[in-house]
Amino acid sequence: MAITMRDLKDLLAKEDINFYEAPDRSALLANFRGLNDSYRVVIMVELDGRFLQFRTLGWLTCPSDHPSLTEVLKAIGDENYRRRLIKIGWDPSDGEIVSYADMWLEDAVLTYQQFKRMLQNYLPATDVVCGRLKEVLESGRDPGRQSVEDMIGRTLEREGSRLPQGVRNILERLRGKDRVGSGEREREDDWV
Repeated sequence: MAITMRDLKDLLAKEDINFYEAPDRSALLANFRGLNDSYRVVIMVELDGRFLQFRTLGWLTCPSDHPSLTEVLKAIGDENYRRRLIKIGWDPSDGEIVSYADMWLEDAVLTYQQFKRMLQNYLPATDVVCGRLKEVLESGRDPGRQSVEDMIGRTLEREGSRLPQGVRNILERLRGKDRVGSGEREREDDWV
């Protein structure tokens, strides 16, 4: 077996992530907070431990009769084309939009570094895509690919004085850091 539920629990504990275990299947539920929203993510072990999946629950919805459906699907297609790990899916039967990441382990053992990298790619990318899709759903216009600097700036504008001063200071430093580094090198979020 490539990964067991015990292994998965140990990996989440090592990352200091609280989780809930599903009583009826090999799955764990964890909650995360990003700049654009809060996320419920189910992490499933399937096929006798040979397959691992991260998947959002209750993320976004765009019914098939939504006036912005075409723009939403174009944005989803663009994100799926450029991202390596995460994929965005749309279910035409109920309009559910999900973010997921799959890893076929087969006979390999999932290492802590691999798991950590999967988390570090999946969660921020899901948050960035969420901001883009929310804007398309609300306005009908696709803002296009968003830089981390833009996302932090919008969060500061939107949340403003509601953020604790310490959090505002951290976001301002991060926004300034991204500004300094932009254009000098390919950022990691451009290829995840």
